[in-house]
Amino acid sequence: MRFLQKSVSSPKSSIGDMLFCNKTLDSRLNHAGMTTFLYFCKSLLYLKIIRFIYLALILLPLLLLSFSAEGSAQKNWDFKPSVSVSETYDSNIYSRRDAVDDYVTKVSANLSAIYSGADVGLKVGYLAALNTFSIHPELNVVTQDGNIDVDLDRWFRKFFKETDVTVTDDFTFTPDLQDYFFDEESGQAGSLGNYGVRTVRTDSYRNALSIELRVPLSQRQDIRTRYSNLLTEYSDPNLIDNMTHTASIGTNYKFAKEMLSGDTGIRYIRADSADSRIYFVTAGVRHTFSPVSIFDINAGADILDYERGDDTSTMRGDLRFSTRSRRFTYNVGYSRALNPGSGVSPRPAVSQLFYINASGLLTKTLSSGLNANYAMNKASNGNGVDTQSYNLSARLSYPIRPWLQGMVSVSHFNQESQTPAAQDISRNLVMLQITATM
Repeated sequence: MRFLQKSVSSPKSSIGDMLFCNKTLDSRLNHAGMTTFLYFCKSLLYLKIIRFIYLALILLPLLLLSFSAEGSAQKNWDFKPSVSVSETYDSNIYSRRDAVDDYVTKVSANLSAIYSGADVGLKVGYLAALNTFSIHPELNVVTQDGNIDVDLDRWFRKFFKETDVTVTDDFTFTPDLQDYFFDEESGQAGSLGNYGVRTVRTDSYRNALSIELRVPLSQRQDIRTRYSNLLTEYSDPNLIDNMTHTASIGTNYKFAKEMLSGDTGIRYIRADSADSRIYFVTAGVRHTFSPVSIFDINAGADILDYERGDDTSTMRGDLRFSTRSRRFTYNVGYSRALNPGSGVSPRPAVSQLFYINASGLLTKTLSSGLNANYAMNKASNGNGVDTQSYNLSARLSYPIRPWLQGMVSVSHFNQESQTPAAQDISRNLVMLQITATM
């Protein structure tokens, strides 16, 4: 069993302080407006307490289990603190059609810890960053990022041999929700991205939970089941909160260089008091050209049952190629599926995403990264959502000293939209960062 929790950013001074004061506590998805009860709850930091309890209920049992599983075994901890300072030029701090630029100084303190035991592995990280704006100091924020990774596979297999259970949770508090996020660990677009849609600057909360069980039936075949939950909340009443539950079951069958797969499942979405159900089925194949080159392709169909309008169906699919050379890693991919309306529509939209990424060493010490993606989002019935965007970015990193790292990065984002809640925007970022590791 593995628990992963990362990317927590709060636009206020502490985790959970971001309060959606223009939405009711029990129906933030309904945009019902501030109530007396919510005002009282806000004054008592009710939401902060609720989210703290949520984290404690999930993390505490896992941490207790990790230590109890070790018994009297020797405990090996490795702590690594670091401090970083960055200066960023942002050409469009509000992500609006009428661009307003500013210079943002960020001072960050990070502490990471790694625990290695006979049965349990644990990785913990915490980052606090003060972001100050040169021209618009009213936007100054303290962001916080935390992550925990508990690896219990070896302990779990003492009781259920060859069975894998993975639990992941990713969440973010931020006033600047990412339009696109590439998860380098999985080698594909991650759940913290907004399907390529950039909304205006506003306090946002996103949580992505996933539980996956894999049971081998033979040396060649296994069966897997998966449940995931995606919650997105906005403080801006013009943006639409949504909650998505997805359950699926599938199987893999391995050959010498190919692996066949099939999945079927259902996705339940609630947005703006409107319910949607998406029934999906996919089939695919993975071909391994070499130990470092893999090609994935799958295709299927989404069938939408929407309570406020006509039902519809559309194709879904993924295509991904990844390879590594002696110094570089490359990822190219395409995906198409019905997704929540990204805050801009209660009806699920058809999202198509193209991406290409390359990272590696230019020299023995100079590392680099290039990223490009293009996204199209359109309403499944042809009305409402119509947004196209692309994002280009590059970075260079160099070790000035064994304990001191320098990095420079640039990015350009452009969005053309016929969607009222997502404006036509252009945004450029240039960042210089220095990180000292103790």
